[in-house]
Amino acid sequence: MSAVPFQAQQRFGQYTLLRPIAVGGMAEVWLANLAGVQGFQKKVALKRMTGTIAEQPQFVTMFLDEARLMSGLTHPNICQVLELGQTEDNFYVAMEFIDGQTVQHLMRAVTRANQRLPIELAVKIARDAADALHYAHTRKGESGAPLNIIHRDVSPQNIMVTYEGVPKLLDFGIAKAATRANSTEVGQLKGKLSYMPPEQARGELLDPRADQFSLGVVLFEMLTHTRLYPPLKEMDLFRAVALADTPYQTPREREPSVPEELSELVARMMSRSPSDRFPSLAEVKDQLTAYLHEHAHAIFSNEALAQFMLATFPLSEREKLAASEPSLPLVAGRMSASSARRRRRPLWVALGLLGLLGTGALAAFALWPSAGAPQVADDDLLAPPVDVRAQEIATVLDPASLPEPEPDPLPALTPSPPPTPSPTPTPTRKRGKRAPAGKGLLSLQTVPWTNVMFGKKNLGETPLVGVSFPVGKHRLVLVNDERKLRTTIEVEIKPNQTTTLRLKL
Repeated sequence: MSAVPFQAQQRFGQYTLLRPIAVGGMAEVWLANLAGVQGFQKKVALKRMTGTIAEQPQFVTMFLDEARLMSGLTHPNICQVLELGQTEDNFYVAMEFIDGQTVQHLMRAVTRANQRLPIELAVKIARDAADALHYAHTRKGESGAPLNIIHRDVSPQNIMVTYEGVPKLLDFGIAKAATRANSTEVGQLKGKLSYMPPEQARGELLDPRADQFSLGVVLFEMLTHTRLYPPLKEMDLFRAVALADTPYQTPREREPSVPEELSELVARMMSRSPSDRFPSLAEVKDQLTAYLHEHAHAIFSNEALAQFMLATFPLSEREKLAASEPSLPLVAGRMSASSARRRRRPLWVALGLLGLLGTGALAAFALWPSAGAPQVADDDLLAPPVDVRAQEIATVLDPASLPEPEPDPLPALTPSPPPTPSPTPTPTRKRGKRAPAGKGLLSLQTVPWTNVMFGKKNLGETPLVGVSFPVGKHRLVLVNDERKLRTTIEVEIKPNQTTTLRLKL
């Protein structure tokens, strides 16, 4: 039987559920409180599969794989798994609650304030992520045999920064490891295209240098405030990544303020051939640390990053955001407190490319929006990571001419104010008929993100999670000014039920 939906203040074993952090078609993550003797209290993130997914053995295996893998990783820059448990409904995982923001959301917030992320802090985030990845790459099992862990999904959505200034690597949901029951065959493609090395897009055998390339792209985007790839249609992006026949710009070519020494370091991390990259992420960490010692003095400390986080996300704003809408994702990383909007959708490509639902993949389509051409959205919240087999890849790798990459600058964004508290909306009624008594809940996610208007009330940006509505049919207007998108939908709310909608607009 499928899992019964969670509710706020519900008791779940030894936990009390507080509020949703992330809810998707695959899984849900809730902030929960663990109470013990003598006033002991600890906040955790509780994650479990939802709906009929919990009944399907292959997805249960993937879920358990991720939990077991992460339980063996103990590093200050990796989100910790505290418990793997089972109820009558299904399995759940209790994880470290990370109070902070994803790098994706941090970059969006900085851009909206017409500022830039200081170079030294971008390097500090990448350095700590490199340390965490090297730890995972070299981790051994109890027998002393290497686990051969490769993350395969390093992206701005899967790196969080706590308000104490500590970067945390998230989401090993599609990581490759020797001990995983759900091992990935050679020739399968999993991950987010925008941060994927060419060999991964081609479905080739990977080694830890694949994660180095992805981290290089993340650092490139933090330094330049632009995305590596221009706006491309899905098939064009896939070919551009897999063929890699158009030279990447260096960070300094894209943004002249980036020091040449640092630009060359990032360019080497992003080399097309793994043999041209650094031998390991340990060397990347050493190179980035040396850069900080030479150029940044004390700014690379956690305290400096914490001060920047406090300035970017003041406490009053954080409290307001937490009270008005779901907060950040945890292990599966990416629904942000005020603008966690872009969610991964599967790579819908022609020629029968299929998506395999992954339990741990929380992510977003790209760092920042841009108007104009259709956007690739190769990531999604608790939804399918890309999974393509080699023979299918071969059918689309046509070395036809691709669009020349051009800078995709961050737009000047004006943040939408958080929704103000208002009375429960009055349901739309037909003449002569009364709306049914009672209330239900609405959870709505859209690709791309939208502002949800109910009459004259702004209910906030998607994802909306567990919003209370009177029973009946209601019209909602979905607006995304950045994409010049406006559409009206009708939803039917049933008593004491959660209506869940996932829309691709």
